[in-house]
Amino acid sequence: MIPSKEEIVEILKSVKDPETEQSVFDLGIVKNIDYQETTGKLIVNVDFRRRNPSCIGCIPIAWMLQKKITEELSRRFLEFPGVRSVEYIDN
Repeated sequence: MIPSKEEIVEILKSVKDPETEQSVFDLGIVKNIDYQETTGKLIVNVDFRRRNPSCIGCIPIAWMLQKKITEELSRRFLEFPGVRSVEYIDN
C-alpha cells in the first residue's frame, strides 16, 4: 500500500522546516512524487534552491536543515508497507 494523495498532503503539511517552522507543503519544497511499483521506490522531486543562502559559510547549515527535512519525510513515507525506499531528486 502506498500513501494516497491526501495522505501525502497530510505528511507534507505536518513536516516542518526546522528554521522557519513552516510546513514543507506551505514552502512548496516538494514539487512532485512518483512511485515505482516494481521496486517500491518513492521518488520525491524537491526544490531547495530558494532556501540556499548566498553566504558561503551558511551553506553547510542549509544542507543540514535540508537533511533533517528529507530524513523526516523518509521516516513518514517508509511507514507505508508498499514503500521500500525513498529517493530525493533536487531540481
